[in-house]
Amino acid sequence: MSLVITETGPVQVNFSSGVISFSDPANTQAPIYKQIPVVTANMNACTFGQASLPASLVAVTLPASPTQLLYAKHLGTSGTITFTWTPVGSASAQIMVLQPGAVLFFFNPANGITALSVQASLANTPVDYVLAG
Repeated sequence: MSLVITETGPVQVNFSSGVISFSDPANTQAPIYKQIPVVTANMNACTFGQASLPASLVAVTLPASPTQLLYAKHLGTSGTITFTWTPVGSASAQIMVLQPGAVLFFFNPANGITALSVQASLANTPVDYVLAG
């Protein structure tokens, strides 16, 4: 059994303190709240910081294999960042193309990724990132 509620028209989305809220600015639909559960895992290594990406493919050195957590935010005002990774036991696949201001968050404590590459569409594209495994 599944329940799908579809709201057409504008919607405001807010992510704050582990809660995602969806509200209709016209107040025709009651706000919907989704609590993000606490994510906890013991990991052995972490890499984090900010980088300026070239407009060429970059193979990322992962802190552990598998790497089970990836956070990335496109800090630029133009261009895109393409993320390609190899999940444990699977083939490499393009996962996401981040637009300016977009965020990618991946957390899989049971498995993870064994390879990651990124490619910016413009040279010197800034990205904020965290990797852990």
